[in-house]
Amino acid sequence: MKTIFNHIQGDKTIWAIVAMLAIFSFMPVYSASTNLVYVVGSGSTFGYLIKHMVLLIMGFAIIYGVHKIPYRYFSGGSVLMLPIVILLLIYTLAQGTTIGGANASRWIHIPFVGVGFQTSTLAGLVLMVYVARYLAKNKEKEIVFKESLWQLWLPVALVLILILPANFSTTAIIFTMILVVTFIGGYPAKFLGYILGMGLLFFALFVLTAKAFPEAMPNRIQTWQNRIENFSDDNAKENYQVEKAKIAIATGGMMGRGPGKSVQKNFLPQSSSDFIYAIIVEEYGLIVA
Repeated sequence: MKTIFNHIQGDKTIWAIVAMLAIFSFMPVYSASTNLVYVVGSGSTFGYLIKHMVLLIMGFAIIYGVHKIPYRYFSGGSVLMLPIVILLLIYTLAQGTTIGGANASRWIHIPFVGVGFQTSTLAGLVLMVYVARYLAKNKEKEIVFKESLWQLWLPVALVLILILPANFSTTAIIFTMILVVTFIGGYPAKFLGYILGMGLLFFALFVLTAKAFPEAMPNRIQTWQNRIENFSDDNAKENYQVEKAKIAIATGGMMGRGPGKSVQKNFLPQSSSDFIYAIIVEEYGLIVA
């Protein structure tokens, strides 16, 4: 054990938290896999556990390898990765995946591996490093708004525009995080006000264009509108996700029914992805969830 700790650098608390989350992740994965095995008819529960373990080992190997790279290399790496991320986002959007008529082009699958990932997650990471790089390079300089538009905000806008049609929440979160980082990094607050106004204006134009020409490009405008209306209307009928979430809370309570004892896992669609949190609440309770 000492040998392992000697090779691990950085905050040991973070390493411990990641390891604990990885260990506890086996239980919900095992519970959720029963739907894939007995309802969908794909694979075996033991097979999904092995797959999950392999993915975790690969993940820890990547974390270990990345944490050995000197941080100064990530600055230039963000510039090299930005065009790659943009191409991946274009490819993701071009897939034209829709669910119920709404744009659902969020994932791409790695050939021959059988593993998929959300390109927007990688894009958010690269953008944050790119923004930090810009702020570090211009820390001692007076920032000119026109120059920062081309050097900083144009790449940010291009990435966010490619994420927006399929995933508004991720777009909003990344944009907010970038605004916070730039504010902390000393970017003039007056210029941030301009950027925020331009962002809201573009979003309004996007919504109006999508409403006027709904067939031009698959989007999720109607989904966003329905969620806002349902949230603000006390008499609105609860959607399927809200209903199942409340059932999980009611049946699981504070302590949960116990590992593997979820009832909903046997019939919930996408039990291993979208609805896995309902299974976690039902089995392990609100305290753990």
